[in-house]
Amino acid sequence: MDFEKCREAFEEYISNYDLKDKDISLKYHHSYAVSELMAELAFQLNLSKEEIVLAKIIGLLHDIGRFEQLKHYHSYSDANSNHADCSCTYLFEQDHIRDFIEDVTYDSIIQKAIRYHNKYELQKLKEKELLFVKMIRDMDKVDIYKQVAIHYTMTFDVNEVSENVLKQFEQSVLVDRKYITKKSDGVIEMLAFIFDINFNESYDILVSTDNFDLFLSTVEVMPNSEKLWKKLREICFDRINQGVGEKNEL
Repeated sequence: MDFEKCREAFEEYISNYDLKDKDISLKYHHSYAVSELMAELAFQLNLSKEEIVLAKIIGLLHDIGRFEQLKHYHSYSDANSNHADCSCTYLFEQDHIRDFIEDVTYDSIIQKAIRYHNKYELQKLKEKELLFVKMIRDMDKVDIYKQVAIHYTMTFDVNEVSENVLKQFEQSVLVDRKYITKKSDGVIEMLAFIFDINFNESYDILVSTDNFDLFLSTVEVMPNSEKLWKKLREICFDRINQGVGEKNEL
């Protein structure tokens, strides 16, 4: 596999979009950041050199459907068009994957990793497919914390939190977006990413980047919400320190 060929094809694809658009630029840089994070995680998981390249390719291409989504809908909302599914349509149904990688060996792994990187629940997958799905889900979250901290302002107000969202957090699970109805629900959704990290090595990378701390520092907490905010933070830090248990054997 040739990552340089993939990178060149990605740059050619991106040339169709306006990088001066802040949302396009954000996803462009996010794609490269996740690619590098995937390489780091693959290295820490002691994967082969070829699998490290595969991880980088998956990271670079995982959000390729975002660019058309932004062009057509001017929004990151998946309500109109799920960006992971759009990515797979472009790459595999329209056969553009060959623009980025000539080798067909890993098509199934790439497709599954991209399709399921943002899904609330996973279907049954083959062992190697599941490995890369878990990897991209982890590293995507690691960089999302940074991107949100840099580009958005989020406010936490205890009066703007839905009961179902808080209940899911208390159950240590991802927040299902169907329950997000109030202004501060998105903050708890972001915090709950912590519960869907699959490798201790991913927690290590999250800590080393300081992305989670950066995210926390940029949330504007209303004066009446400090007590709950402190509790939620402590739960998150406890989970990070606890990790996922025994080191993953791969």
